[in-house]
Amino acid sequence: IPMDDPTLISRQQLFARIVGGLGGRAAEEIIFGDSEVTTGAAGDLQQITGLAKQMVVTFGMSDIGPWSLMDAAQSGDVIMRM
Repeated sequence: IPMDDPTLISRQQLFARIVGGLGGRAAEEIIFGDSEVTTGAAGDLQQITGLAKQMVVTFGMSDIGPWSLMDAAQSGDVIMRM
């Protein structure tokens, strides 16, 4: 059962991590305005972008269905596996 295995992370939990990671950038936009956004959120943006990519490419958590999009030997070719 996923709730009993601490190594399994649900789609909802991953999405919550993404939302939390965007909090810093959102706070900057609210406090300082769009024209004064800084580079401070760069690390957060890189981390959540990687997580979102993993959700789709590796874990098959996209709206198109349970497909895993694996990069074939780093060649840039994408293979779809069900």
